[in-house]
Amino acid sequence: MVKIRLCASILLLLCLAFIGAALAQSEAVSVSGSAIVNAVMEDLAEASGADGISIASKGSTRGIEAFCAGELDLATASRKMSPDERANCEAKEIAFSELLIGHYIIAFVAHADAPAQCLQFDELEDMLRPTASNQVKDWSFYREENADLPLTVWLPGVNELAYVIADSEIAGDGLRLDGQHYEDASEAIKAVTNTAGALALVPWTEQLNSDDTLTVLQAGDSEFGGCTPPSAENVESEGYPFALSLYVYVNRARLESNDSLIELMQFSVAEANAVVIEMAGATPPSGTIYELNSTILADADAVPGATGDTEDFQIPIDLSGEIRIVGAANTYRALSRAGEGLSEQLNVDLYFAGMLAGIGSLCQSEADIVALDGPAAADALEVCAANDIVTTPLQLGAQATVLIANTGNESSACLTTEQINRIWRADSAGVVESWADVAGEFPDLPLTLFGLPSLDTYTDILVQTAGEVIPPIRRDTEQDYDPLYRAAAVGNVSGGLTYMSWSDYQEVLDNDQAKIRLVAVDGGSGCVEPNFGAIEDGLYPLSRHASLLVSEASLADINVQSFLWNLFNEDNWTALQRDGFLGVSVLELPIIRRDLLRGYADAESRYPLAEDETEAAASGTEEESAG
Repeated sequence: MVKIRLCASILLLLCLAFIGAALAQSEAVSVSGSAIVNAVMEDLAEASGADGISIASKGSTRGIEAFCAGELDLATASRKMSPDERANCEAKEIAFSELLIGHYIIAFVAHADAPAQCLQFDELEDMLRPTASNQVKDWSFYREENADLPLTVWLPGVNELAYVIADSEIAGDGLRLDGQHYEDASEAIKAVTNTAGALALVPWTEQLNSDDTLTVLQAGDSEFGGCTPPSAENVESEGYPFALSLYVYVNRARLESNDSLIELMQFSVAEANAVVIEMAGATPPSGTIYELNSTILADADAVPGATGDTEDFQIPIDLSGEIRIVGAANTYRALSRAGEGLSEQLNVDLYFAGMLAGIGSLCQSEADIVALDGPAAADALEVCAANDIVTTPLQLGAQATVLIANTGNESSACLTTEQINRIWRADSAGVVESWADVAGEFPDLPLTLFGLPSLDTYTDILVQTAGEVIPPIRRDTEQDYDPLYRAAAVGNVSGGLTYMSWSDYQEVLDNDQAKIRLVAVDGGSGCVEPNFGAIEDGLYPLSRHASLLVSEASLADINVQSFLWNLFNEDNWTALQRDGFLGVSVLELPIIRRDLLRGYADAESRYPLAEDETEAAASGTEEESAG
């Protein structure tokens, strides 16, 4: 009896050991890919406390190959998967999610008194390419008048990641050969701080922005204008190119069955753990990406393309019929572009007679989409409610008009919307001719206005948001389309004032125009200086938000679905941003498209007749063609 019990006990122990070993095996996490990304993943794995993490560095390509062969839980890469790699994963039925976990960003830092705040990409190339060695010795590469300022360039070692990132963007094999190489970035920063004309290429951190002994140079794109400082947000929106982004690809099937893998990934995508990425020497992603990562991790189907499937919605090539879009005209170019190329048989009818008239048409079932240039009043939508017209809102962003004044005029530091109204309204011509005419406490200084030769979007924003409905803008101004000319004119006239778009102002910044200032605007809640955040949040008074209201019944129509899908693609969205719209990032497009798909499904379930009619119309078109 004792022997039997002993054997049973041994057998039980062996079974428990076997089960334990099997469980331990199931909890192991296999990771392979980029050594650069793995350096961050190792720190995340250690900090998360997850067990059984095995990390191998075999390169992005080999890691992705093994991942798509079903051999890994995670693949790491210093680039996005290629279309061929995605197709390979799909062919082998590997459902995956792509997560962006951070960046390595480099910055160009110069002495605090550097002659430039922004360098265009071609200027950076002229300064850093190998042919610049012993040739570009002073700041005349930026402006001829800076020829007396010697240029000293500090570079990381040729095997350092910061060097590799810069080399990947700058033409030529390597960077200039006469640069002074540093072993520690603090060494280069100290040299730049103490040497006029010195410039260093260093890893970027937020702390550099708060160092008043340095100028963190912005990078410009001569094709589109504007200047962009280094930041996670600007790297993610492809506005700042000098960076390397870190990607992780997770096997969805294994994620559902491996607790250690779940624990590691949940820790990695939590914004509260961003400090771990910082300690690893990288820059954490933006809040938008943290939110997107968490959404993707929680639900494989939450975001189109998150499982490797890029065929979420297909625009038919044989669309026919009509889409009627009405309302405000500020989004005309964007909506016109979205309609182009859909189908020769599809008519996109754009009729812009104003927001209120557009809402009226939508609520009478006479239109599919209405474009809004402000919030829709509740009473304007009452007709929709009475007619059982349900609408879906879609945000497009905001445009803003900024005012620029001469720095010598303290009165122009902040203007109320009432004062702006008084300055620019048409009936102020010949009446408001000095700053004292604007407000009694202002100096008796001649008011010199530099305006545009005709009405445009930014004139509309100026006069429509400066107060109540006012007469057209005054025309007794110095007129010129060129924002650089108008800014220079203001800089030369102490009482000068002009206005322009936010994107035009970025071009002015790039030109380093002296003696000008942005004018803060008081809309009744205190002075607000224009900046990206204030425009995006609607806090800056001279901004105008754009949105769409879509009839839910129309949302069941394949024509409307295709139009909106085309509007919210990356190419159109980038063009929209070049039109001056701020506030909706390209990074948010996957979530917007996810919501569109859900909206399409809901609309089709509520309005099945609309779907049937669409199919009947398509069938009728086919029959006519056959006839």
